[in-house]
Amino acid sequence: MTFRPGLLGGHDSVKGFRVTASDGRAGRVSWASYAPGESYLVVSRGHLHETHHVVPAGAVQRVDDHTVWLDLTRAAIEELPEQHDPPAPVETWMVDAINRATATRRLGGGP
Repeated sequence: MTFRPGLLGGHDSVKGFRVTASDGRAGRVSWASYAPGESYLVVSRGHLHETHHVVPAGAVQRVDDHTVWLDLTRAAIEELPEQHDPPAPVETWMVDAINRATATRRLGGGP
């Protein structure tokens, strides 16, 4: 997936931005990939036991005021694959798992 055109506005990076799911606050962006067709965010959740979940770019509804708004619930984010090393490249099996987890949702963005 790719971020929707114009979605990021003038932001070169959304790293460190707050993440808000459709049902409330969901964490922070700890990493992002902007490669066309392979764009995603790594969302860090939790304080005591932090987890990092890979969220497809198509789930991003809007970006404003240093906040990334997602078209997913917090529970849906928890169902997405974990990335134990946020800056590490996402492996093919993980991309497949993300596609399966989001297949029933209509997410924007390109291929």
